[in-house]
Amino acid sequence: MRSLQNRYSAFHVAYWANVFSLIGCAAILLKFKGLSTSEVGLVTGASSLATIFLSPAFSTLASKIKAMSIQQILMTMFVIIGAGFGLLLWMPLPKWMIMLIYLLLYAMNISMVPLISTIAMQYIEHGKSVNFGLSRGLGSISYAISAVVIGNLLTFFDPRILIAAYAITGVLALAFLASMPACYMEGKEKKESGSKTSIFKYKKLLWILFAFMLMFAASSALATYLIDIVEYHGGNASLFGMATFVMAASELPIMSIAPRLKRRFGSQKLLLTAAAFYGVRNGLIALAPNLGFVLLGMVFQGCSYGLFTPIITYYVAEHLEKEDQIMGQTLIGVMTSGLGAAIGNFSCGFIQENYGMSMMLGLALIFTFSGILFAFLVNRSSKSKQKQLVLEVNCE
Repeated sequence: MRSLQNRYSAFHVAYWANVFSLIGCAAILLKFKGLSTSEVGLVTGASSLATIFLSPAFSTLASKIKAMSIQQILMTMFVIIGAGFGLLLWMPLPKWMIMLIYLLLYAMNISMVPLISTIAMQYIEHGKSVNFGLSRGLGSISYAISAVVIGNLLTFFDPRILIAAYAITGVLALAFLASMPACYMEGKEKKESGSKTSIFKYKKLLWILFAFMLMFAASSALATYLIDIVEYHGGNASLFGMATFVMAASELPIMSIAPRLKRRFGSQKLLLTAAAFYGVRNGLIALAPNLGFVLLGMVFQGCSYGLFTPIITYYVAEHLEKEDQIMGQTLIGVMTSGLGAAIGNFSCGFIQENYGMSMMLGLALIFTFSGILFAFLVNRSSKSKQKQLVLEVNCE
């Protein structure tokens, strides 16, 4: 593939298929290994929580290892995760070790995302034509197709088949990474070391991410326990794959046109739009009277997560200083896939185990609409400050 866009997109296709084999079937895999629903919530929640510490650690490591490119760091992580995944699936292990190994594999896999985003942002900064939204959208389609294929395979085989899916997609991802121009962390050493603390000067970004953290708490729990929701409405593993396909496939159209939407409407309006659609998505799934409404809710994944992901990535690239870029991209994952998913998986897993599915879905609604309310309050506060600043300038 000659085009850099094609190679970067092909990598996303392989990577997100790889992610599904490890994370997309978390509940099925962990229950196969003997864990209960509450223990699945504990592991996935703790795994998300671990990304809060591991993701910045990997980002800092990437900025300090000058001899290795970002691609080489990612390739090393793929190999380590693959070895651990094979051990987890095929070796008889005590529960505590299953939980620990999966926690580390999950956290390491999610920690790769900011590094992958940084590759695209560096290419764009150096004048190379890369549409991050399109590549990420194709990754969602790949995730969707993987859900259907693996979902059907799991009706005939036990979850140990997942290691084959991981190995095939992992090898492809390594090949595409090797084919791309190498990217190295940039910026002065002094500034790099201070980026962890300087990220807190971007208060508006932190408040925006806090709002979406609450929405992610709900959406992550609904995704983790999607197999339980599908079975609650009379479905099976095959229908679970179909539901995941609908969810992921809806992301491509929105992600592919995200740059044009950003130029026309601006980041702030689009982030509020994404927040509103999280209400539609999570509301339909949580209040669904049957499986059809669950699938309908999944369709709005594109207008919520599919819009939020590229827009917040571009927002960080535009509003943060160069030395804070990778930590900013990392913070997105820490607050959403990390802290948000941890809160959602912990609490919703506990509630479902002890009080039932209806109570869990109710908690997801509380998380969702609290986050939406907070997002609109942040926007209102920001507008008020801008108006006050304009008045002060005019008075002078």
